[in-house]
Amino acid sequence: MKKSIVLKIISIILAVLTLLSLICAATVTGGGFLDLSNIARAFFISVAIVFGILAMVSWKFSKPKN
Repeated sequence: MKKSIVLKIISIILAVLTLLSLICAATVTGGGFLDLSNIARAFFISVAIVFGILAMVSWKFSKPKN
């Protein structure tokens, strides 16, 4: 496989993981004595940011050079 195709596949997978992480961050709920929902929400948002940046970088490097 060509390098550009592999990078595009990786970029698409990272974009899907970004969306899933944002969905998890939006739907996390908590309650009770030991409420860790804020920590989980911050974790999922930070993971979404990292995956989003990696997806954009890998998509950019998959483009052919002029």
